[in-house]
Amino acid sequence: MSRKQLRRRAYLLHRLRRQGIRCLTRCRTIFYPYGEDPKSVPYIRSLISEFHFHVQFEIPA
Repeated sequence: MSRKQLRRRAYLLHRLRRQGIRCLTRCRTIFYPYGEDPKSVPYIRSLISEFHFHVQFEIPA
């Protein structure tokens, strides 16, 4: 990936983590609460389409 793409990916992940959403960069996995729509978050949509991330639903504690 180019430096510009790496910066964009880091920015998107940073914005998600600030919202309290857990992400694993190496596994390209976003852990999102079950019962909510992850496609409603624009940062998640961008990570899925541009960087081939996947969403794993988890039950909130």
